[in-house]
Amino acid sequence: MVTIGPLASAVLAAAIVAMPSTADAHPLHTTLTEVSVDATSHSVHLVVRVFADDLGAALARRAHLPSVPAGRAWDDAASSYVVSAVAIADRGNRAVALRSCGTRRSGDLLWICLEGTTLEAAQELRGRNAMLCDLFDDQVNIVQFVTGAQKHSVLFTRGDGLKRLAS
Repeated sequence: MVTIGPLASAVLAAAIVAMPSTADAHPLHTTLTEVSVDATSHSVHLVVRVFADDLGAALARRAHLPSVPAGRAWDDAASSYVVSAVAIADRGNRAVALRSCGTRRSGDLLWICLEGTTLEAAQELRGRNAMLCDLFDDQVNIVQFVTGAQKHSVLFTRGDGLKRLAS
């Protein structure tokens, strides 16, 4: 048996109180989105990686519910939220219509696929990613624009609008 003194006991008690709750289980509030364009098919393809619990909290907040029911209702709410928070636009800032192309879950992460059609040259596309900025003050969203073997990253935080994706 280990005996600890009053100072060590107080430090241990403070550490237990300061331990993150399940809502704070991961201290990073971030998403990663990969955007690629296929010039031959005139398509733009996005895959958004997001922590499932963060997205669930955003969906519940949006629906004014403690949680969103699992199944089809959750999938529909997730797709609607992502399409409202993530945008691709042409050089005239006209939005490319995005539609869901599926969701994959791996542990506590979700990969949400979106796709659309554009005649715009890849270098002219602009993007916006406001995912979870309504939920976390420190939210940072990384968008990687992939053209061939090149990748260019753009950071988005609360209040950011459209930004050019290509370097």
